[in-house]
Amino acid sequence: MNKDVLITIKGLHFDSTNNSDDIEVIQAGQYYKRGGMHYLVYEEPLEGSKEVSKNMIKFNDSSVSVTKKGPFTATMLFEEASKNLTNYTTPFGSVVIGLDTHNIELSDEAESLKLKVDYSLDINYEYMADCNISIEARSAENTEF
Repeated sequence: MNKDVLITIKGLHFDSTNNSDDIEVIQAGQYYKRGGMHYLVYEEPLEGSKEVSKNMIKFNDSSVSVTKKGPFTATMLFEEASKNLTNYTTPFGSVVIGLDTHNIELSDEAESLKLKVDYSLDINYEYMADCNISIEARSAENTEF
């Protein structure tokens, strides 16, 4: 896969009353692989602001690390059958995020990568939702909109 990629991130969250909230983001970014780990790097514009969040997703078939830098700052670690805590800092204050990862799936093909993570989300030690996130990266030169 080429260095220049289009990254599609889809997230779905189900709260305790089975209400769902889904998001989809498509961003241009860069891909590279080093030491058995895949890396996706991209900037995400923040709604209602001229500021951007600089994001890096580092992953293999058993762990995913998402690092956000900017007005919203966090390093979120997803490890299968493990719960990890992190501080999620916003312009309005910080919260403790708990990520209890149930499943990680990785499909590595010649011109694309697909990653899926299923997890439970806690905020300040209180259960919030069961979530899944799907990330797909495709070579930018072979992708049509």
